[in-house]
Amino acid sequence: RIHLMNPMLPGLQGDKMSASDPNSKIDLLDTSKAVATKVGKAFCPENEVEGNGVLSFVKFVLFPASDQRLGSPEFVIQRPEKFGGNTVYNDFETLEQDFVAGNVHPGDLKSSVAAALNQLLEPIRQHFETPEMQQLILEAYPPPVAAPKVVKQKKKHNKRPEDGNADGAASEQTVEEKLAETHL
Repeated sequence: RIHLMNPMLPGLQGDKMSASDPNSKIDLLDTSKAVATKVGKAFCPENEVEGNGVLSFVKFVLFPASDQRLGSPEFVIQRPEKFGGNTVYNDFETLEQDFVAGNVHPGDLKSSVAAALNQLLEPIRQHFETPEMQQLILEAYPPPVAAPKVVKQKKKHNKRPEDGNADGAASEQTVEEKLAETHL
């Protein structure tokens, strides 16, 4: 069992994390695709550290988790050989320096963070696949109830004021009778 305490992290969108903005955070039960999408869209400007939520995840989540799991901190930037190949980092400061110097591209950082987060979250996801856990999730986080659909009444645009019927029904007066009334 691992208990991880960390300071408030910046959100993935560059601001603080917010429960009301699902794209600013990673939930423990997010699918691997959702994690990859959220991290892929995250605010991570090249060479910038300030407010970079992706780097914060590495510093405050991935390095400490790997230290607990492996006995030493480790984070791997995964990339093809033609772009420098994989690079293993054993401390955040070196990764940060390489990122600021442009030796680590934001795209490589994002895909590596998504892969590491998914590796970390997969056992949790598997644990919650049981019917008991699915029921617990449903009770703890019930799906939102759809608001009743309000049906607007259609306006009757063809109603003639001289018809005098409130419901817009045609009067039984003939055209000739209407013409005779207008020529009195």
